[in-house]
Amino acid sequence: MGSKLLKAVAVRGSGKVPLAKPEAFVDTAVEWEGNVLPSDPAKFVGVSPPSVGLKDGGISKGYGDRMGKRFRVAGKNMTDPEWGHGFATRYVEACERWRVVPKPSYNCKIGCAYDVHITDGQFSGMVVSTCGGGEQHEGAAAMIGVTEADAGLIMVDLYDDIGVESGHFGSIISMAFEAYNKGYLTKDDTDGLELTWGNWQAAMDLIDKMIKHEGFGGKLATGLKEAPALLGREKGLVDEFSRITLHVKGGGINIHDWRPSWGAIFGFVVAGTGPSHQGRGVDWVLEPQLGYSNVMPGVVDTQEEALRKVDPVRQTQFAKLFWDSLGVCMFVAAGVKDSMRLSSRALAQAVGWDDFTPHEGLLCGERVTNLMRLVYARRGFNKSDEFDVSYRYLEPAPAGPSKGKTIAPYLPAMVDEYYRQMGWDVETGLPFPETLQRLDITEEFA
Repeated sequence: MGSKLLKAVAVRGSGKVPLAKPEAFVDTAVEWEGNVLPSDPAKFVGVSPPSVGLKDGGISKGYGDRMGKRFRVAGKNMTDPEWGHGFATRYVEACERWRVVPKPSYNCKIGCAYDVHITDGQFSGMVVSTCGGGEQHEGAAAMIGVTEADAGLIMVDLYDDIGVESGHFGSIISMAFEAYNKGYLTKDDTDGLELTWGNWQAAMDLIDKMIKHEGFGGKLATGLKEAPALLGREKGLVDEFSRITLHVKGGGINIHDWRPSWGAIFGFVVAGTGPSHQGRGVDWVLEPQLGYSNVMPGVVDTQEEALRKVDPVRQTQFAKLFWDSLGVCMFVAAGVKDSMRLSSRALAQAVGWDDFTPHEGLLCGERVTNLMRLVYARRGFNKSDEFDVSYRYLEPAPAGPSKGKTIAPYLPAMVDEYYRQMGWDVETGLPFPETLQRLDITEEFA
């Protein structure tokens, strides 16, 4: 869009959208909203859904407990999850001093997004708008070791203002920071920038150079796979650079450290749009409506246990893609009691389908999953592409539940099992004709 000098797209509605059954639709919405933010803990499906923890800018309050203590903050290019706990805790403590103002999306009662009014320190008076989770903080600041909470927010604001996604850019820059701190790069290589952990001013200069394709920044701008290969060849350290780069299929991941949750890692690997949250499994959010009433351990010890993660990833992938197709936020659905029944019923009441069921909703998600795989096929997909995952993402974490453990040895068998459950060819990873026929995907799409 930027290359076409397109600054914005404006859309204006022309009137109300007619609903087939407006009164029934409102009743469903009221019931659904009550489950999203239940006042009665009995409505929790075993644990509170993410919506409860994210209410009214919740990440600014619960980041340390929900992410830091669980070793899920991607600190210093995912080399130091213990440091990540301190990063998250410092942010929460700073937000307690500052003024946090929830900024919910239209008609949303959760209010996970928020403005932070910084009221002390070098950036006093600044207002930074954040989205609902901690991913942008980690991509912009934690990944390069920023210790100051206010400076971390300024980095978030920079990424937001220039329209650059911190998960992708952050992974490239943090690779360069780690290479500098390991001695693979020097100031002569980085145009004089000192990429020591926490040097956010240097990171800002580097981002500017990447955008303008200037010098060292221009090399990094070639991408998450190309830049390490280029730098590695120049320095005679190809293997060393490849081992410190974080990507799945060349894309920057959803920036948390997911190594304590193998279900999430596997979901990123088999997602149809690069490393995105489609199937997340049930490692931390329960889904009794999909047949899973107990949380699975995030890290396991045997292939048999690893293979048990495949079906919940597949089922949650179908549900997520159905909700995506409706334009429904993940946080009003994931782990929310009866969200498949309520979303399916809301759709039926909106358009006048009396017999649309949760099963049909899951079939919609399955159909989308298969269509995306057909797009892969047209783009020349080979099964080996499924395992285009960086070493850093698959290596054992240095601390926490995944210390000394990795999903890597179980991943090939998990992918094969996923293919079998999907009705795809285990050799090619592509849907069998009978699978497409069952899903009413016609030959013109296949």
